[in-house]
Amino acid sequence: MSLPIHKQYEIVFLSKHLYGPHFGIKKIAKVVKCSRMTVKKWLSRWQIDKYLGDKVRTGRHRTTTKEDDDFIIKSTRNIEEPTSKKIRDHVLNQNLDVSERTIRRRLREAGFRYTTPLSKTLLTLQHQQNRLQWARLVQNQDWSKVVAADETTFRLTSVRHMH
Repeated sequence: MSLPIHKQYEIVFLSKHLYGPHFGIKKIAKVVKCSRMTVKKWLSRWQIDKYLGDKVRTGRHRTTTKEDDDFIIKSTRNIEEPTSKKIRDHVLNQNLDVSERTIRRRLREAGFRYTTPLSKTLLTLQHQQNRLQWARLVQNQDWSKVVAADETTFRLTSVRHMH
């Protein structure tokens, strides 16, 4: 477990600070309640960097270049109903070997979002024409006696329960 930052600075204060007591490593380890190796580590880090926070970590190298990322993003526009599997197959044909997971990460970085497919199909031109034709047919109908139900069941009388 890493030593808390306040303990790290306490080690430096007890050893190096102008107004500190200038204790030795053994005494500091006893006061701070840590090992002598821990004290040596943080004093050494202070000597080198004058900083005790986390060092910059480079992390794992990316498997794709900027050009590869751009190609993946452009591929989504060339594929109908693109999925990470379809995109992977497309980029694999171009000798770019990346996983489906990497493709999903690159698309998310580019601002794409995952969405579920539409559960209903969109209206075709024929559907639209049929609806317009029906609306024109019933345009002059008396609509005051029509109840819009939105597929909800209405009961005009109560249901009789048997006891």
